[in-house]
Amino acid sequence: MNYKKSRYNVTVKTEVGVRLFNARTGAVVELSESDPQFLAFQEAWKHETLRLEDHEWLPPLKDGKFIIPEELNEIPDYIASFNKRMASTEQLSLIVMPTEQCNFRCVYCYEKFLKPQMKGEVQTGLKTFLTKTMPRIHGLSIEWFGGEPLEGMDAIRNISRHAVQTAKENNIFFGASMTTNAYLLTPEVFEEAINDWKVARYQITLDGPREYHNQRRVLQNGEGTYDRIISNIQYMTKSDYPGLFYIIRMNVDKENLKTVPEMARIVKDIVRDDKRARFYVRPTWGKSKFPLLTGFEQRSLRKQIVDICAEVGLYLYDSDLILQPGLGMCYAADPRNLVIGPDGSIYKCTSAFELPENLVGKLTPDGKIELIQDRLSLWVESSIEKYPECRRCPVLPICNSGHCPKIEVTRRGTPHSRPVCPPYKDEIKALVESALQEEKV
Repeated sequence: MNYKKSRYNVTVKTEVGVRLFNARTGAVVELSESDPQFLAFQEAWKHETLRLEDHEWLPPLKDGKFIIPEELNEIPDYIASFNKRMASTEQLSLIVMPTEQCNFRCVYCYEKFLKPQMKGEVQTGLKTFLTKTMPRIHGLSIEWFGGEPLEGMDAIRNISRHAVQTAKENNIFFGASMTTNAYLLTPEVFEEAINDWKVARYQITLDGPREYHNQRRVLQNGEGTYDRIISNIQYMTKSDYPGLFYIIRMNVDKENLKTVPEMARIVKDIVRDDKRARFYVRPTWGKSKFPLLTGFEQRSLRKQIVDICAEVGLYLYDSDLILQPGLGMCYAADPRNLVIGPDGSIYKCTSAFELPENLVGKLTPDGKIELIQDRLSLWVESSIEKYPECRRCPVLPICNSGHCPKIEVTRRGTPHSRPVCPPYKDEIKALVESALQEEKV
């Protein structure tokens, strides 16, 4: 049988040879110059058609779908599989906001802190919804969000225990995560969260060394929060939970940009060789007390952080996010993902509460989710059919044409002919290379 190269291959030269990454399967193959077959690979890879029986190194490439049958039309094949996956009701992901209140007043926060803790009738409605839904699905994930979700700890405790027990009764997978400032994530709360609530994934923000963090992420009374957060993270790093995964995020503006290398070293000192930890650097956006990065500075930062993490020996979250098919897709573009506010309002995006189109439904006290379909469709409409550029894109399976539906929603009615592409599209080769460097750490 004749084979051809997949259109979703990314090829990166390395110090030892070549690394291949396939955006559809997430498979990675490294070919070393010291291998006698390497020269044969270099020569054969120049050709459009490959015969499986001609080269002993081709079967692994077939397994990872780096090469595919010559007659396979890869674009419609991928689109069909994507549409089938999006139509599936086997998986459900909920972002639950037990409160919009927060103990911090970060200088760039976009939230208004309007809604208090989730009322009992909303908690009951959500528990009833889970009881009705879990027998029909294979997996459920809940991400606790806010405000600061731990300000609504009673609601988390109540809903989590019900979800864990109901999942067990129905023999389905249940996983939970939390985006938290970690000020309230004391050792005692962490132990309860991971053992009783099954929250095994965390995203925690440190905006630079102490002086810089304490200018940005402060308590309501203006006091700094750095030392207590560091102490709580250090407890996590010393735990022995194999399923734990935690991201330390740094939001960067013009003022703290120069501290990125120092912060990477601080994070390395905290997590040491813990492979469960990741470092995540992102430009601050929206409004802030401090000036935001320019587009050029953002692009330079993305390249800089790859080099810094390789130098200090940190695992970079960007590589985890980008090099797994579908994970680059925004949750708001996924029809299987809903955001539940503390008053039972249903949204699609956690950073667009001011948009009327973002309110897509309501959770009723008797456990029904009533959706406004015409608003929902604005968020989950795929760009694959709308934009020819998406269909031709070699990294389409990573974002699934769903990078930022908020931008698509807000620019409706404005003439445009191109999709909003993710920033990592132009840096995919650097990310593939950085993942290789991480493996050497």
